[in-house]
Amino acid sequence: MKLSKVIGLFLLIVPIAAFAFIKPIKIIVPEIAGVICVEKWLCIDDVNKLESAYLLYERALKEIEEKLTSINKKPKVVFCSTQSCFSKFGFENEAAKSIGSLGVVVAPRGWKRHYIKHELIHQWQSEKFGSISIWLAPKWVTEGMAYSLSDDPRRMLSEPFQGYREKYNKKFNRLLGHQLEVALSNEI
Repeated sequence: MKLSKVIGLFLLIVPIAAFAFIKPIKIIVPEIAGVICVEKWLCIDDVNKLESAYLLYERALKEIEEKLTSINKKPKVVFCSTQSCFSKFGFENEAAKSIGSLGVVVAPRGWKRHYIKHELIHQWQSEKFGSISIWLAPKWVTEGMAYSLSDDPRRMLSEPFQGYREKYNKKFNRLLGHQLEVALSNEI
């Protein structure tokens, strides 16, 4: 078999295998998981709940951009109203999950503004610093920031998240917007 045929076969098989076996990659083409994308940045499994999803997204994004700096490209968010939809992306127990800089998948229990804001903060972090930098950054910076700036109403989080939030608050809580972005870039 010629090398070009082997390469061609490889280029055909790898994407198919990725979509079949690596469930979170479905965020790239969420329609594969049975959701409808009404915008490039908003997908949902139940169009009857579209207005709620849209309002949650827009309010959360506005609040994050007021606290930080603007997000250049609206992150894709998939709102799942059923657990089976959420499971199709490879998740089970989370309220919502960011998938690198590709987007967010929200579980039925995650339809709350603080969860959406938390994940949009992760999207902001990925856009500003790069997904690899965020992946390598100390968790107290990435998770602490997300728990603190999302206005998570829980007074006490389970550990290690409570510790991350406390450490973040001690170091960065006094900074806002561009100042925070500059300070974080020194930590990451």
